[in-house]
Amino acid sequence: MSEPTRKAFPQSPVHNPESYYLSEGTYHSTRALLLRTETLVLQTLSFDVKVTVPHHLALTYLQTLGVLPSTPTSKSRSLAARTIGHLNLGLFSSQLLYLTHQPTTLAIAAIYLASRELGVKLPGTAWWEVFDVDREDLGFVVVAYRSCESWINGEREKWKDRFCPLTVSEVDKELSLRT
Repeated sequence: MSEPTRKAFPQSPVHNPESYYLSEGTYHSTRALLLRTETLVLQTLSFDVKVTVPHHLALTYLQTLGVLPSTPTSKSRSLAARTIGHLNLGLFSSQLLYLTHQPTTLAIAAIYLASRELGVKLPGTAWWEVFDVDREDLGFVVVAYRSCESWINGEREKWKDRFCPLTVSEVDKELSLRT
């Protein structure tokens, strides 16, 4: 190695493995500092870092509609669970529902679909308009939620005969078979 190269790329010092240790307190304080700094950078660049998710809205709307009382029944619990299930399912939508529709519309569509599936009576009038959701948007999102089920069934069919390791021991076993 030539002299200029040695000066440009000095030999790295011998590393002490103990220098890699990081205490739990140091980890958490450094992590919190990193997250605060990241938020500050995103806000400086005008990113919207406060996002409203439809899950909380859906539960609030169920209470407003009077179908989720303060002491829930088994029917109201299953309605809330089915509503949250549809909202979670919407995350897998190929139509990118969470990017193309407002959280209010997603929440109302999940409530509408869950109540139809479970036979829960909601107000007879166009109750979704109270929450500022158009019938057209409601219909589109409901159809999108229903299409997610067919996509999931297709994926389930595609993966039914294949093994996917989900635990550490299964991953270790799979790696030992491949090496």
